[in-house]
Amino acid sequence: MKNVDVVIVGAGMSGLSCALMCHRKGLSYKIIEKSNRLGGRIGSIKENGYIYDIGFQVYNTSYKKSNSILNTNELDLCYFRPGAAIHDGKNFKIISDPFRDFSRIVSTIKCDLLNIRDKIKIFKLKMSLKNYTISKDKSQDISTIAYLKKYGFSKKAIKNFFVPFFSGIFLEKDLETSSKFFKFVFSKFNGGYAAIPSYGMQAIPNQIYDRLNQDSILFDRELVELKNSNSLILNDNSEIESGKVVLTGDSCEIKDNRLIDYNSSTTIYFSSKVAPPMDRYIHLFPKDGIINNISILTAISQKYSSKKDHLYSITILDDCNDDSKLISKIKISLKKYYGGDISDFKFLKRFTIKKATIKQKTGFFDIKKPTDTDLIFAGDQFTNGSIEGAVDSGINAAKDVINNL
Repeated sequence: MKNVDVVIVGAGMSGLSCALMCHRKGLSYKIIEKSNRLGGRIGSIKENGYIYDIGFQVYNTSYKKSNSILNTNELDLCYFRPGAAIHDGKNFKIISDPFRDFSRIVSTIKCDLLNIRDKIKIFKLKMSLKNYTISKDKSQDISTIAYLKKYGFSKKAIKNFFVPFFSGIFLEKDLETSSKFFKFVFSKFNGGYAAIPSYGMQAIPNQIYDRLNQDSILFDRELVELKNSNSLILNDNSEIESGKVVLTGDSCEIKDNRLIDYNSSTTIYFSSKVAPPMDRYIHLFPKDGIINNISILTAISQKYSSKKDHLYSITILDDCNDDSKLISKIKISLKKYYGGDISDFKFLKRFTIKKATIKQKTGFFDIKKPTDTDLIFAGDQFTNGSIEGAVDSGINAAKDVINNL
């Protein structure tokens, strides 16, 4: 006899979204989560008066599927300004969206990090990708860097803006990521704003969990064996029978031969009394050999610190596990970029994230889900590597559950 209608393996965004849809349909369900927290790659921890997101993360307000299941008003989203502040080695310069950030229209026009042809091409690209969807894109898939060159952007624009901005999103420096994902991301930034919940990114998965049955998730439980498509053995030797099983994220590898490959990153947090300029923009550093981007999270939401100081979130793409002098090097850079003394910047916390984003190289979106199984698969590896992709896959998995029960 089955214990529940559906067992969902993984409490990341795809698993939680699937569970919410099943909950709304009145199905019984259990979520098996091998860690002690919700959200997978989306989350935060609170410690010593600070909120630390697990890696630099943002929510885009144009995510339609995500907006359909979240109450964004309850999340109290706080917004970055559109565009970026780019440090040219001497000063910060603004590249913004004059249609949504009119106060920066003059500085954007005058910015010499892009030539006038590049700025016109960005506008044309914005218009052409206004209603972009990956599934309807039948063009040849090439790398992002090849796409930018083919579109006619100058080497200066690619080096000063596109590489630092999108490598911070893709978490890979060479922009080998599929041009289809680039077009998806570009269209979302064109249509929405980068935002964070006022109390950190963990508020997003927590909000979904709060709408579920509170005993629906088994934490610190790992799937060790599938006896058949409806019976699961867990690491505590318990067994669960269900009408359907949904595998999400890494658990899909049990039956999916495709190995998921990831980009890694390091996020390091500093606090300081030094007030940074242009603090509501994401800061990019195309001439820095270590730092990719910096965000001043307390400028977006003061709730990230209870100490009335500034919380700097620094993203590094290179593997720096063995660099014992890394913190000292970053302090020197912070002094250079923001002023003050080295002693004004206090190291707080470091996250080295091995599985930060899925690698989505050319041809990624041609790969299909396994179909020769009674199991149901979900995860952003089957849609696209974003919160929206994870939510979309979870919703689709729930539809498969409902249609097959």
